[in-house]
Amino acid sequence: MLVVMGAGPSTDDTGAGDRALKRASVITFGVAIGDTASADLEAVATDKSFVLSAPDFRTVASTGDQLLPFINGVVQRTIIVQNEFTEVLAVGPRDIIFLIDSTMGATLINSVREFIKRFVNIMPIGPDGVQVGVAQFSNIPRLEMDLNSYGSREELTAALGSIKPRPGQTVNIGAALDFVRTNMLRPEKGSRIQQRVPQVLLLMTSKKSSDSVEAPAIALQQLGVLTLAAGSKTATENELQQIAFDDTVAFYLKDFRSLLHYPKAIVDALSTIAGVVVTGGPTEPVMEITTVQTQKVVRDIVFLVDGSNYVGSSNFPYVRAFILNVVNQLDVRPDRVRIGLLQFAESQNIEFHLNSYSSRQDVVNKISQLRLTGGSVLNTGAAMNYALANMFQPSTGSRRKQGVQQVLVLITGGPVQDQAKNAADKLALAGVLTFTVSSGQADEALMRTVAFVEDLAYHETSFSNLPALAEQIMPKLITVVGDTDVTETTFPVETVLAVGPRDIIFLIDSTMGATLINSVREFIKRFVNIMPIGPDGVQVGVAQFSNIPRLEMDLNSYGSREELTAALGSIKPRPGQTVNIGAALDFVRTNMLRPEKGSRIQQGVPQVLLLMTSKKSSDSVEAPAIALQRLGVLTLAAGSKTATENELRQIAFADSVAFYLKDFRSLLRYPKATVDALSTLAGVVVTEGPTEPVMEITTVQTQKVVRDIVFLVDGSNYVGSSNFSYVRAFILNVVNQLDVRPDRVRIGLLQFAESQNIEFHLNSYSSRQDVVNKISQLRLTGGSVLNTGAAMNYALANMFQPSTGSRRKQGVQQVLVLITGGPVQDQAKNTADKLALAGVLTFTVSSGQADEALMRTVAFVEDLAYHETSFSNLPALAEQIMPKLITVVGDTDVTQTIPEETDVVAGAERDVAFLIDGTENVRRDFAYI
Repeated sequence: MLVVMGAGPSTDDTGAGDRALKRASVITFGVAIGDTASADLEAVATDKSFVLSAPDFRTVASTGDQLLPFINGVVQRTIIVQNEFTEVLAVGPRDIIFLIDSTMGATLINSVREFIKRFVNIMPIGPDGVQVGVAQFSNIPRLEMDLNSYGSREELTAALGSIKPRPGQTVNIGAALDFVRTNMLRPEKGSRIQQRVPQVLLLMTSKKSSDSVEAPAIALQQLGVLTLAAGSKTATENELQQIAFDDTVAFYLKDFRSLLHYPKAIVDALSTIAGVVVTGGPTEPVMEITTVQTQKVVRDIVFLVDGSNYVGSSNFPYVRAFILNVVNQLDVRPDRVRIGLLQFAESQNIEFHLNSYSSRQDVVNKISQLRLTGGSVLNTGAAMNYALANMFQPSTGSRRKQGVQQVLVLITGGPVQDQAKNAADKLALAGVLTFTVSSGQADEALMRTVAFVEDLAYHETSFSNLPALAEQIMPKLITVVGDTDVTETTFPVETVLAVGPRDIIFLIDSTMGATLINSVREFIKRFVNIMPIGPDGVQVGVAQFSNIPRLEMDLNSYGSREELTAALGSIKPRPGQTVNIGAALDFVRTNMLRPEKGSRIQQGVPQVLLLMTSKKSSDSVEAPAIALQRLGVLTLAAGSKTATENELRQIAFADSVAFYLKDFRSLLRYPKATVDALSTLAGVVVTEGPTEPVMEITTVQTQKVVRDIVFLVDGSNYVGSSNFSYVRAFILNVVNQLDVRPDRVRIGLLQFAESQNIEFHLNSYSSRQDVVNKISQLRLTGGSVLNTGAAMNYALANMFQPSTGSRRKQGVQQVLVLITGGPVQDQAKNTADKLALAGVLTFTVSSGQADEALMRTVAFVEDLAYHETSFSNLPALAEQIMPKLITVVGDTDVTQTIPEETDVVAGAERDVAFLIDGTENVRRDFAYI
């Protein structure tokens, strides 16, 4: 029920919303306040009598007593509401047959007839659209109209008057079902079964059948007919379920009059369900829908199902039917095929694990009860990561460690709103074979990259085609293995990537054996070949370890790609039964991350470490890993064999860069996730020596927000080179928590001192990684004069413009983050007011010699001003500023932005009086008033 309370006429059209509410069986009441709202409320209320009146707001409370009897009457059904449909639905071609028990009596037959009339009135009736046939039955069936008897809605509605009650004590439903199959589903009777048009049958009975329904129902299913069953009185639910092609379309009603009051479930089923039909005549069944011969195969299959509003309740039955059609062709039992299912939208919901059910029937029963979770946000990548971490585990039934092929079937109908490709790479590296099945608004091209290989990606333009897709996907679903059709390497050929300066150290378990060491060495060689190697670009160092570490090459040992590639031949396997990873991590920190060894840690160059091990450590890794994190090192961890995922996550700076591999040879076949991490991650590094921990890295976690954010960065000597790395780290920690893309968050950056220098505009970069790469290369401009006000004016005139990427005119919140370390030497406060009037939200982040009190007046409001006594505290400030940066809007504590002077605002006549404070307190700001 919905109660609409209004004090005036509606200024927009209510028709579409009103019809949608009626279709959803929502009962609408109205409370009209004053005398101008009644007409519109009476138009949208379910009944005019459901609109109550209150002369003014003070008397609204009294309407509760008047409203309560109406609500109670509807609940207790002393008031009967009839929601009639008035809008023709967009429904594809289908043949619908109503099979009616003629013995149910005049009252119920009249209700059934009226239901069919109303249904016909909202269907696109015609030979190219929806065709309707009708038969009645008692102990014998009787044809009322064939599918092609009437070609228009008017003729059909008039002919429905022939549906009359007929006497009878018993019903033979089995004979009636056979009558439909053998007499009505023929081309000459209008059936388009041979053109693969869905054939839908709705049985309506008030009694249990006197003959057997099992064989006739199966015969219809084998023919591809989608049978719905509705019953009341002495009809039994078991028999209705036996007749219906799926339990979800077996309806037990109190009586058939309720069809007029609550028609939605049956109308939705009649108008949306689609299935597999035959290509021959009705007496020659070609395939079985749910009794297909099972295949002999051993697999763990997890269905990852989009439960968002992008699929929606109307399309979810097709998704469910597709899964059922797949499962019904598999031999589901603990030693053959195991099935798990996870539904997702913004978050994830495990429906059942791989070890939850041990028979196909149990799985089918559970899937048949599946209902859409709903949600408007679609975090596909997060769901894939969640599936890997929670569904493909031994504790939840995965047999990955026994060598059983792991399969993920992603079914989605909406756009990916996070990093699905990275998650897909992690699944591939973990040996999981990903299939994608998409429709609706899903990005078909992206789905091809998410699938393990492109030909495991399936896309249908209409959800209604998904059930039939089961036949197409099955051969590969039961035969393809994890390295099928993948070339020996997917490294770029003779292509040097555009990668900023970074120091990369490979720390290798030397005990893993000759074959794996050779694969690791080859991986590093190929990686080096696509990096801009050199003292101003990417530097590479290598160490090996067993129970003790051993240096192979420092970061500055080789300055060219050719020298480095040749030297990699020194990586050889060495004997050993145990590994001390903790000692090896400490060796890197204390011996390799030094300026004299080539490390550029003090210049703010990202320090990246990739650990590769085939064993669990014999010593503790916790303290050494934390020490590296505090130093700002981005540690990635890859393991195989007896290495444990928990330990890898403990070593890695984030779970997303802890990789468990089947073996290290897979690095050559599927290198993307590791290469991307090595070449793109950027983090916070120290400006002191390597033994002085400064801070912990911020783990990246994107926020869902739409904003244009410009960083205005003090590049003067007041900040200086020694502190500029902290400023850069603060910006990176903020950016790494935002979803940077053209339709979400846009980032711009302007550096200033005496003059201004635009580093990049709001529309310069379209991805977070591009922005991070640019910021990582940022260097101090220098200068002894600090014209902060002029820089703010320049930002307003040059950065917040449509031509440079600003979406201010589309209503997107504009944000300026001023970061400064020196005293303001011009009129910053006046400029701050101009920014506020233009709708720009100004944050201030200050340190050093900046005037803290002045910064509070420059910020949009005082609590958007942040000050730290030491620059070294700035990186950690990102966590503190983020909540307000992504939520505060520009009308906080001030009036809304005034329209341009040239815009004359249309509206009702009004008299406006300004009452102005004229005291000395406002002298400075009087011009703005």
